[in-house]
Amino acid sequence: MRTGRPAVAVLALVAASVLAQERARIHYKIVAEGSDLRWDLPATLHTVHGVAPLLSGTIGAEPAARGEWRIQSRILVPAGAMTTGNQSRDKKMREKVLETDRFPEILFEARHVTADLSRFPKDEHFTVEVTGDLTVHGKAIRVKLPVDVFVRPDHVLLQGSFPLAWKQFGLADPSFGLVTVREPLRVRFRLRAVPI
Repeated sequence: MRTGRPAVAVLALVAASVLAQERARIHYKIVAEGSDLRWDLPATLHTVHGVAPLLSGTIGAEPAARGEWRIQSRILVPAGAMTTGNQSRDKKMREKVLETDRFPEILFEARHVTADLSRFPKDEHFTVEVTGDLTVHGKAIRVKLPVDVFVRPDHVLLQGSFPLAWKQFGLADPSFGLVTVREPLRVRFRLRAVPI
């Protein structure tokens, strides 16, 4: 009878460890409502402002060995839905620059996050460094950017901005008429994610 007690204690410890890891897992869905993705492109006469009204994605993280975290994150933007408020400029952007018939999506896939995510449910605000692949026009480029994380009771906000050199994606020059654009483009995002 007494030999069963150590086995029960070991099983209890293993179960407690599995439950702790399960609670530490992070699974969220990015929703368009409450999210905002904008970009500013410097030009000769004025700055061109654009918006991506549609987006979706998922964010997942789980503990791995030695305090590391495995990240699974995808953010998808339909390229044809982006607008600048000028119909002829938008048409050129879709047909000649982004070629949305051939490359309908802009995709970001996170590969690594530098942060202590074990404190994720406890803190209201912290900053992480995200490294991932941004695919535009069929070409993936590795990017690294700081992201401010705001944890709320029923959702999380991810917020930040970063410069982006559009020429590195092999895009045609988006200059339009007398307006000559310059690099870099500045991307600003505020993503609302809800638990799944």
